[in-house]
Amino acid sequence: MMNSIQKKLLLYSGGCFVLLFLALLVTIYMEMNHTVVPLNKSLTQQVLDARSDQVDYWFNQRIGEIDTLAALASSHQWSREQLLQEAHRLESRKQEEYESIRIVDIHAFSWGMEDKPFSILNRPYYQHLIESKADYVVSHPIVSKANGVEIVVILYPIQPLKTEEAAYIAAAVSLEKMKEIAEDISLYDQLGKLIVGGIDEQELQMADCNHSKGCEGVSIFEAPIDSVKGWKIVLEVPDSELSVAVVKTQRTALIVGTLLGLIFMLLLTMLLTSIIRPIQALRQVMKNVQRGNQEIRADESRQDEIGDLAHSFNEMLVQLYRSEQEKQAIELRLVHEQIKPHFLYNTLDTIQWMAGEYGADNIVEIVEALSSYFRLSLGNGETYISLEQELYHVESYLQIQCVRYEEILDYKLEYEDGISQYQVIRFMLQPLAENAIYHSIKPLEDRRCTISIQAYTEEDKLVVCVHNDGLPIPPDKLARINEMLAEDRQDGAVTGFGLYSVNHRIRMLHGDGYGLIISSSEEQTTMTIHLPLNAIKGSE
Repeated sequence: MMNSIQKKLLLYSGGCFVLLFLALLVTIYMEMNHTVVPLNKSLTQQVLDARSDQVDYWFNQRIGEIDTLAALASSHQWSREQLLQEAHRLESRKQEEYESIRIVDIHAFSWGMEDKPFSILNRPYYQHLIESKADYVVSHPIVSKANGVEIVVILYPIQPLKTEEAAYIAAAVSLEKMKEIAEDISLYDQLGKLIVGGIDEQELQMADCNHSKGCEGVSIFEAPIDSVKGWKIVLEVPDSELSVAVVKTQRTALIVGTLLGLIFMLLLTMLLTSIIRPIQALRQVMKNVQRGNQEIRADESRQDEIGDLAHSFNEMLVQLYRSEQEKQAIELRLVHEQIKPHFLYNTLDTIQWMAGEYGADNIVEIVEALSSYFRLSLGNGETYISLEQELYHVESYLQIQCVRYEEILDYKLEYEDGISQYQVIRFMLQPLAENAIYHSIKPLEDRRCTISIQAYTEEDKLVVCVHNDGLPIPPDKLARINEMLAEDRQDGAVTGFGLYSVNHRIRMLHGDGYGLIISSSEEQTTMTIHLPLNAIKGSE
């Protein structure tokens, strides 16, 4: 994994910060002995309050579910059987929360789905609800006869009352979930306790102890549960546990502070060494390259940003040298592929004159086209020619090919008004036309096809398209061709030298944003050249 300089700086700076922090911590702790214990008590009480809120939230969820059930029963005027069915569905969905849900009629008989009804008239929670007219009441803990689980009963009236056979909902909820939330408090190796209902034995034992002051070296923390009067969570913590962290922290801070001081000096020395030396080495390599040494390379062995910088520098040198070599190779290959003897023109003129003497007009036309083609191909070595000359050059080539393939080949040229004098790269259209003939048109043999060349401007670009309606390019091959063109790589089995040469010369002279793109469908194959308009406009 890369160890970046940024991470190192953060690490070393963090070490310095920790050192200063611990030095301050020693002084602060000596002055804060009398404040740490109250702070710990405050934090402990906050934790207890949070657990109380959690129990309260859980209980309110049950109240909300029962309230919804009661509201639906009243608004829909459900019978006892209908309400029991809905209650059973709620009980089935919330099996972990509800031990049972029963319906109580106006005469205080409690009804279930299967067992016989029984009267709760004399039960304290029913009497309390009748006397207080509260929104709901919660019973004292009861051990369920069905499964021996400790439960409380929530008695909730259905208002407004629609039928005497369904006056209350009695939901028995398990105390296990709420006790688990209370006991989830684990501070100072102590566990919280849930106190349910009025004063019990546990509360009697703590009756003489004030809240958060403790009794016989014990601090007692309490957090009431708002939804149920008399319920609360209690945590007992020995006072020694509240202050033991202060002593340990003081001792540890002094020891660690001393060690960190020594380590900091060592890390600082390593930091300066690890940064300065490789930068100096890379600088020396750059100076050697500047003097003309093309063999030297930067050291890439480091696994950080300096190693990445050295790798990028080496890649830049490789691409630079490769571009120079490719440029020379392309120029040499173009020169080798051209025919330059001056007597060629005289020979072609002689053939044209002799053919004219014998009235062989078709021979005159093809020789004239061939002569124009060679004259424009050889040129005077300029990189750019006008678009008009380039179109005339490719037209000469197409005239010659139409004589050879007169049964299967037609062509047409179209270009936008006012762009004929724009300067373009020499010899960029003939390779595309040749590619279209030999790979798209000639394989069909018995079908007449057309090569259409269009030139127009589009925003800040000059666009030249070579269309043909011959054999389409298979999708997988088309994808490989465009990938090679986009990456400016040559593969004779995929693109061939002609397409690569056109694309490479454009990208080399104008940048990666320009070049050749090919698209193909069943109806038409299009080779599109993009050139920068502002860089190639010639004088009219």
